[in-house]
Amino acid sequence: METSPNIFSIRVICAEEQTNNCFLSFARCQPMLQLLYHVLLSRLRISKMPNRKQVKFFFDVISPYSYFGFEGITRHRTVWKTPIQMKPFFFAGVVRHTENPGLPLRVPIKEKYMHKDLLFSAQYWGIPFRLPKDYTNVMLNTSSIVPQRILVAAQLRDNALMEDVARALWHRFYAYGKPIFTKSQVAEVLRDLHVKNSDELLMMSDSAEVKNILRENTDEAIGNGCFGAPWMHITDNHGKVLQTVFGSDRLPQVADFLDEPFKGPMREKKQNA
Repeated sequence: METSPNIFSIRVICAEEQTNNCFLSFARCQPMLQLLYHVLLSRLRISKMPNRKQVKFFFDVISPYSYFGFEGITRHRTVWKTPIQMKPFFFAGVVRHTENPGLPLRVPIKEKYMHKDLLFSAQYWGIPFRLPKDYTNVMLNTSSIVPQRILVAAQLRDNALMEDVARALWHRFYAYGKPIFTKSQVAEVLRDLHVKNSDELLMMSDSAEVKNILRENTDEAIGNGCFGAPWMHITDNHGKVLQTVFGSDRLPQVADFLDEPFKGPMREKKQNA
């Protein structure tokens, strides 16, 4: 005798069907939910990522204040997490573009003060320093295009090599008063540093690649308001310029903007040229 299902059995069957339908719907939606989860997670990670800043340091070896800034920022690099990019540029190109006639050196009282300030600053940073003979005339009438191109060529080989060469050029000019503005003069520095294949480096400095990089570095600085040396750009991790800075005496403000420590002259980190 066939019996009809009771109400309880019907409810159980319906409940099972609903459960199966729910699992089926979830299985169908699972790829979409996984995608949504990963999108939300990636956005959360991006929002929590620090906006990492970096510093671009533009310099020219004819500039003594570039020397001080170079020493200060490379010493602080040892205690900072912020990346620092060294950018050789052509100071005379900046002067021409901004129609800056070198006014401090053309005003006698400012020239006198500047000479004292250079010695004062060199003492602070622990850098051997003396003014080269006929310094004002050299600064106003000598081109640094040759050593700057050689620095770019050296940087293409190795950034540490470029920094060693720059430091040695400054030391030769501002500690010993020897010129550094011709290929033969820079070649002497390269030999003293025992740079391998230095002749190739000198030849490379005449290449279109090197000339273009030096021009691009100079144009980048000018495009962001540069009028002197050293010059710095503080950028975000997308390359957007957040702050421009002029002068070797602004490192405390740079450190504060970067939320990094400023340790003073750090003479114990001084490197010999």
